[in-house]
Amino acid sequence: MTVSTTSHTETNVSGLTLVVLRCAELERSRSFYEALGLTLTPEQHGPGPRHYSARVGETVLELYPDASGSTRGLRLGLRLVDLSAALSRLVEIGAVPRPGSPVTIDDPDGHRLELHSASAG
Repeated sequence: MTVSTTSHTETNVSGLTLVVLRCAELERSRSFYEALGLTLTPEQHGPGPRHYSARVGETVLELYPDASGSTRGLRLGLRLVDLSAALSRLVEIGAVPRPGSPVTIDDPDGHRLELHSASAG
């Protein structure tokens, strides 16, 4: 195996604009991400499926209905202003955080999230 010595800062890509998660139970996933503190807005583009979107910094996170689980295995890291409050809300809806640094948790569709505290830098 070859290990790259190239810095992660050397790139022509200046930002991430969109992440789409496919969700077997859209409303359950909406509740999960709202418990994290996201403000989700219902959307529908023309005859396309009803879905939800939220802005995370300069990135749009969209939740789309799709029982196939086509994005299962995706890992997503989020920096939260109030990690403790978000974890309390997640536990209230039945989510099971894994302690550590960072805290990890699976959403209802098996997407693994790394939760970081914004105050930790």
